[in-house]
Amino acid sequence: MAPESIVDHRARGALEFCWGNGERYLATYQLLRANCPCADCKVLRAAGGDGDAGDVQLADIQPVGAYGVQFVFSDGHDRGIFPWGFLKELLEERARPAIPV
Repeated sequence: MAPESIVDHRARGALEFCWGNGERYLATYQLLRANCPCADCKVLRAAGGDGDAGDVQLADIQPVGAYGVQFVFSDGHDRGIFPWGFLKELLEERARPAIPV
């Protein structure tokens, strides 16, 4: 269920996720940071935090086996592991479909 590729569009501040079935989504770094699935971020959102990531950049992308991916953000946050299923749902609900170039 992993995407075939993840393309970093640094100038746009977004990642493009491409799946084998032709689906493509463009997700901003802020969207990913604001929806981090780590325990600390979940508690913050449950307490009414808006999850505003501000002007965050992506510092690194680290694979987590066949399970998912971990993003390292410029604010130092690196605890969230995004399982592929969670990431796909997030993209389908909140990201923009990417237009092939």
